[in-house]
Amino acid sequence: MWQGLDIFLAVVEHGSFSKAALALDVSTSHVSRQIQQLEQRLGTLLLQRTTRSINLTDAGKHYAAKLKLIQQELSEANDQLLGGQQIPKGHIRITGAGDFVANSVAPVIAEFCLQYPEVTVEIDFNNRNVDLVEDGFDLAIRFGRMRDSSLIARKLTPRPMTLVASPDYLNHHPVPTHPHELSQHNCLLAANNRWRFAIDDNIEEVKVSGNWRTNHPHALLQACLQGLGISHLARDIVEPHLASGALITLLDEFQVTDNASWLVYPRKDLMPYRVRLLIDFLLDRFNTSTD
Repeated sequence: MWQGLDIFLAVVEHGSFSKAALALDVSTSHVSRQIQQLEQRLGTLLLQRTTRSINLTDAGKHYAAKLKLIQQELSEANDQLLGGQQIPKGHIRITGAGDFVANSVAPVIAEFCLQYPEVTVEIDFNNRNVDLVEDGFDLAIRFGRMRDSSLIARKLTPRPMTLVASPDYLNHHPVPTHPHELSQHNCLLAANNRWRFAIDDNIEEVKVSGNWRTNHPHALLQACLQGLGISHLARDIVEPHLASGALITLLDEFQVTDNASWLVYPRKDLMPYRVRLLIDFLLDRFNTSTD
């Protein structure tokens, strides 16, 4: 029943029969034969083979995701039996993006690794919204508002938004006094073209437009500093430039404050001890609630 599963997961991890064979210290022909026998037993194709590459079929992707969960549970059981609860060890894969992760979260994770040297950590800086289970990540650090999900989200730290422009831009354009006036301005865009404001005791999305769009907050910040337009950014990113006078806040009375950075992960009963420990470590360092 279990024959070939470790080989299949090795092929998924390494992306080729030859690399999987090298990692497992077996022949490439043995890997190929085990995969064929596994597919025959399951009655379905798991890997699409060409002369240059190997790709997972849809069935293969779902099967690999399920096997990784089982592998994770087995690893957790072994950790408990071998004393892993006292000495956390193993690998943690994290996905996150932006300077907040690099400058504020990564140093805390490095501190965690100093305290637990048998834990290895990999941080993937990627803006796309990955599937944690299918893509093999233990934890994500995400920014914004968390919507309903099969994942668990814990608030790492509040990060309210603020609307800003440079004095140069405001010298050449009328200062907006209401969010609806933003339609008359060049708005520097990130993920979407709808900005949220508190208007008449309701949260309203205001559609904006402009000639600058990027998924990197500091590219938005630099364009804003140069006087290109109005930007909607996390307050912590623009704070130094507010203090220097290089940027000015706008429409403060209309701002909403529910944005935050979050720790996001699959359900806790499938989580290795080392990942639970890191989550608690991060929450403790950022002094947030555990709700």
